Amino acid sequence: MPMHNIILFDLDGTLIDTSPGIFSTANGTLRKLGFKELSDTQLRKFVGPPLAACFRVACGLEEQIISHACDVYREIYAQTGALFDAETYQNVPELLSNLVARGFTLGVATLKYDSLAVEVLTHFSLQEYFSVVSGADLDGKLTKADIIRNALTTLKCTDYQRVLMVGDTPHDLDGALEVGVDFVGVDWGFGFSKGHSISGQKGVLGMIDTPLSLLDYID
Repeated sequence: MPMHNIILFDLDGTLIDTSPGIFSTANGTLRKLGFKELSDTQLRKFVGPPLAACFRVACGLEEQIISHACDVYREIYAQTGALFDAETYQNVPELLSNLVARGFTLGVATLKYDSLAVEVLTHFSLQEYFSVVSGADLDGKLTKADIIRNALTTLKCTDYQRVLMVGDTPHDLDGALEVGVDFVGVDWGFGFSKGHSISGQKGVLGMIDTPLSLLDYID
């Protein structure tokens, strides 16, 4: 197993359960636009993908109104304080503290905007653990792979064999594999279900069901 010294984490559904704020904002947006609210099962599709894809896949909105829907969502999200309607997953601070103490460089690679990601990480006292926070662009053109590459560029990392990406969705997995960094999936978020297997692909180390289980892959 390669010796990793850089670990990148997804944010929503991996470090922090941001679903309450995301779910309420999504349904608030649909109400404002005159559409029917979604069930919790459908709303789970709002955690992980780019926002436009969320409205496209979870809601089936017509393409010509998706941009407006995204603007309404962002307005509601900012005005209602939904960003902080969230909770850090149990043992995440202990995991991050352990990794930093052992000399790992940590980063966040998220499809949330950089500024929003920094705000929520700071609010939940996690920002101090990360050397880089790489997020989405306003136009939503950056893919997960782009965001991972941006994080590694900021860290001046050229040896991708030393990088591990940790995330809860197929978007995280696909981004890691496209870039060429190893991947560990988590099953407490919104993409991979409990007991889901992602083994058998080159660069995929496995799945974990608790944050501290990540230590098994780096020890």
